[in-house]
Amino acid sequence: MRVTNEDLRGEAPVALRDSRTNYELAIDFSYPPEQIAAALTDVFQEAVNSRRWSRHANGEHGQADDEPPAGYAARHPEDGY
Repeated sequence: MRVTNEDLRGEAPVALRDSRTNYELAIDFSYPPEQIAAALTDVFQEAVNSRRWSRHANGEHGQADDEPPAGYAARHPEDGY
């Protein structure tokens, strides 16, 4: 995952490029925090709804129908899993 601060020229607070191997998220921090948070929520929810992202029954995270990549980030201890 790569997150960058970008000037999106007033078109949107966030932009996304998603592939099987890369996830690039651009955020235009000139937008109010509430709009950025709402746009991020929409982007992430769409990824879940389209089944590009899913949670496996064993609690591991990854893209739908794929095993998580080697070296994926460990869960935060406060996640409750």
